[in-house]
Amino acid sequence: MKILIVGSYGLVMGNLVARLHREKNDVYVLTGNKLQSKRSGMPRHISFAFQEDSPDVKYVIQGIMPDYVIFTGAWDENFKWEREDCASAFNSSLVNILSWAKEYKVPRLCFLSCMDAEEECSARGKLVRNGERICETYAEQGFSVICLRLPYVYGNARCAEDTLDVISEQCFLARGGELYGLPGRRFTPVFVSDLAEAVYRVGREENREKIFACYEVKGKEAVDAESFESCIRKMYPKSAGKALKEISICDTKAALSNDFSQDFGYFPKVDLKTGIERIESFLNKKYKKIKEIRKRQQQEEALTEAQSAREHIKKGLDFGLHIVENLLVFVAAFAAEYFLKGEFSAFVFVDFLLLYIVLIAIQRGVGETVLAVLLAAAAHLWMELDQGGTLSNVLTQYQFVLRFLFYFVIAIGITYSFLNYRNKSRERMEQLKSLEEEYLRIIDINKTNVEIKKTFEDRLINYGDSIGKIYNVVSELDVLEVDKVIMAALRVVSKIMGVKDVSIYYAGTDNYFHFVGATTKETGGKRTILLSEYPDMERELLDGEIYMNREIGGELPRMAAPIFSVNKLIYIIMLWNIEFEELNLYKKNLFLVLVKIIAASLEKGYQYEKIGRSQEYYEDMNIMLPEAFEHKVKEQLEGRTREDAEYALIQITTDGKEKAQLNAELGGMLRDSDRIGYLKEDDLFIYVLAHTTYEDAEFVLRKLLREGFRCKAVLLDEL
Repeated sequence: MKILIVGSYGLVMGNLVARLHREKNDVYVLTGNKLQSKRSGMPRHISFAFQEDSPDVKYVIQGIMPDYVIFTGAWDENFKWEREDCASAFNSSLVNILSWAKEYKVPRLCFLSCMDAEEECSARGKLVRNGERICETYAEQGFSVICLRLPYVYGNARCAEDTLDVISEQCFLARGGELYGLPGRRFTPVFVSDLAEAVYRVGREENREKIFACYEVKGKEAVDAESFESCIRKMYPKSAGKALKEISICDTKAALSNDFSQDFGYFPKVDLKTGIERIESFLNKKYKKIKEIRKRQQQEEALTEAQSAREHIKKGLDFGLHIVENLLVFVAAFAAEYFLKGEFSAFVFVDFLLLYIVLIAIQRGVGETVLAVLLAAAAHLWMELDQGGTLSNVLTQYQFVLRFLFYFVIAIGITYSFLNYRNKSRERMEQLKSLEEEYLRIIDINKTNVEIKKTFEDRLINYGDSIGKIYNVVSELDVLEVDKVIMAALRVVSKIMGVKDVSIYYAGTDNYFHFVGATTKETGGKRTILLSEYPDMERELLDGEIYMNREIGGELPRMAAPIFSVNKLIYIIMLWNIEFEELNLYKKNLFLVLVKIIAASLEKGYQYEKIGRSQEYYEDMNIMLPEAFEHKVKEQLEGRTREDAEYALIQITTDGKEKAQLNAELGGMLRDSDRIGYLKEDDLFIYVLAHTTYEDAEFVLRKLLREGFRCKAVLLDEL
């Protein structure tokens, strides 16, 4: 599937990407935040750094055409729920995503809600509950919307940069020997991997009748302060200090309904003990880096606070400086008006105070311009009083009033003109900036589309190549000899599954499975296996299923597949040294298809051997005719030189015994994969020990000697 996840990078996002990527889905992320960088520790995905309410979301959905959209909603760290503007941002984001998803016919959308939504007991609960209602209004036939109400989510993050949840934070504190907190009341958390599994099941489910549904998702177990402290102290017996205080945990209500488990087959797997163990595993790898990141963040916060304080001081100083500059210019203008006009007739018609007002109006805002007008009026009033006038006379003179009004009109006119000019310039700059941002967004979208195009091209090539691979598989397995089919199966499985180490075991008559061959000499596994010693693998293989080993270490293969003939398990193909992330449904299905093709080729080989047995074997015996036996020996030795498998030759002196007697005496000592026959009609009888080194043949030699046979290991060149 092509899956688009909407939300910020963090605990939930990282685990969702990892879970969906494991099933070979194409994962795209709309982060909603340009400042969030792509996480280096996460599996491969394509990210878009656009706001969730941006009109560019249209191009994202149009370019991807996703099969499934996940809106992280209540667990999106981009939303600051207590802020006044969060409601409009959240609603507009959700409506934007729903609208374009519906427009471009996305089959299904999953909205992650929270338990607070039921009672609307918090700001987040109210907004998320309203989001559920919005989802219900958009749902219709062909556009299914599923809301998941989640209890408190915790777990191991994917990257050191991710914010730790409250439980992980307490583990972090306890690990470092710091005081940690305990929950104030009983709650039922859900581990983040269980959450990811639930979301994956929603997207995987097909042919749902409900176009809208709201489910409660259960956690594994309820947790209280006592059980939480017990787990912490067991995990950190040396470093964990005494609990400091009560910690606040949201979404403490547990899920009551079991509808989701029934409808989707979901059952939480991770309890608190296992969850804390996984958190510790993450902290063990990232503890130092997390501490470094936090230290850097503290330094950045301190630097930001210092810069903010400096900016406030700078603004105050700038304001004071502007006032001082205004006053200095006024003093200069007043001095010129008072002294120059009286001394020089050339300046009689020059109004220096008006020039002062014009200068201030051009350079400064309305406030300083009004101050300039008032100062100029005060200066004229002082000069009139200085010439002998009285205050009442001056204030009642129409010349003074007209001068003041003139100054005021000029100041307002110039200020308005320049402000209008500046506003238009600012608008043009903002338009230019907006166009530049749009251009950059288009470049980002184009780069992402190129990446998507490359992904699709690679897939198309792989699809085309897979047709060729299928043809090669069928062609390589299109042989009549069973031994050749087995050797070809090793090569085919290794190439198609991308696994270097592949081995095959054959069911013997002694209830053991015997080693047949492997792709490399270093391939692990015993020479013989008693399947009943491994009940888990035995159960899966006998049921015709692919066995997948998710345990760390041990002597079992990572994957094993059965091959049946006439309802009997005859071969087991084992894959070794597979990366843990490769143990997914895609690999399982691919392996199953290959096994079915191999089984069909083996059946054809058995039919051929059954038909041609009379031409290769003495009648009613397991002894091959000389010509057929020689061909088989050379064929097997050629395989040994290619390192497909090992073979050994054992020469037995017949001492004149008849073929029937030899057939009877050796019959119980042979494996089904071994061949016996004459290279020529004389007293030399050759026993071919298939898929065994000459070192391992010593065991068979001793066994034959105990039964009274004279024998030795030989090379074909020695005969």
